[in-house]
Amino acid sequence: MIFLKILAWPFSILYGAIASCRNYLYDLSWFKSYLVPAAVICVGNLKAGGTGKTPFTQFLLDHFSASYKTAVLSRGYGRKTTGFVLANVDSTAAAIGDEPLQLYTHAAGRYHVAVCEDRVAGAQQLLQQIPGLQLIILDDGFQHRRIKRDVNILLTEYKDPFYKDYVLPTGMLREFRRGAARADLVVVTKSPVAHKPLNHEAIHRYARKQIPVHYTAIQYGAYTKSGQAGVGDFDQVILVTGIANSGPLLEYLAAKGIQVIEHINKKDHYNYTETDLKIVQELQQRNPQAQVLTTEKDWVKVVPLFNTCGIENTWMYIPIDLLIHTNREELLSVINTKITQRLKSLINHS
Repeated sequence: MIFLKILAWPFSILYGAIASCRNYLYDLSWFKSYLVPAAVICVGNLKAGGTGKTPFTQFLLDHFSASYKTAVLSRGYGRKTTGFVLANVDSTAAAIGDEPLQLYTHAAGRYHVAVCEDRVAGAQQLLQQIPGLQLIILDDGFQHRRIKRDVNILLTEYKDPFYKDYVLPTGMLREFRRGAARADLVVVTKSPVAHKPLNHEAIHRYARKQIPVHYTAIQYGAYTKSGQAGVGDFDQVILVTGIANSGPLLEYLAAKGIQVIEHINKKDHYNYTETDLKIVQELQQRNPQAQVLTTEKDWVKVVPLFNTCGIENTWMYIPIDLLIHTNREELLSVINTKITQRLKSLINHS
């Protein structure tokens, strides 16, 4: 493994240098960043792959949509469409991507969900189609610098902080660590309940000295089946996941004394097929005492296949919420101050 990393190191330097050059040209305004007439929050990371962006984005949407007319804009990774798509009741994962669909299922009319590869074009479409839009949250937009933002939120995992990682392909970073200097606050995700603080000196070696560091964790909700939360007792599951890291879920189940007798572990954003469901059905028939359990992100993709396959919907999923270890009000206040400043400036210039 070390030998392979040594071989990959020159490519990491090249990859990082290209990203740094691009960022430098944005800093010099040689590459243009566009200012849109709404407050913009960016939620992102330096690492390629999952760092808990969706739960944190959901947390922001739940809170700020109560005060501002809000929309979330994502690239829609894994979708089979292109261009701008505004989510509606008929949207599928194929049309908008699994994570945006998951966000939309929680919206209940409180906020809007859209996808577009071009964040500037996407924001412009949102402003045209949603009169009075005040706040746009960019999901996974840290490296997308064509659109200016009022708050840059950098997420990093507790067990794999960015300051210990390296640029692709040696490590998993999309750019050099010093990209953290663009952050207005750092949020450490997937922190244990009894966690020790990370090395804040190491964080601020790359991020600006004065920015706050907050700690969050994934909190699992009640098992849900056919829209009903609170499934009866069980001690064995057939686990089906298509997420970046299923480790925390496996740890949670083990702590609850639930045995995973079979784990069908697909790649992140995996698009399930009828064959996949039939394989799970056969496993369930051989293990009738086991419940089929999946994540909410996977659930929104498998539900449409049940009718197509003629399979009874016996699966259940486990939702996740965000637990804030540090001062929740302080975290929200920092963000809200930036939002109100931006909205006031728009009023003053109107």
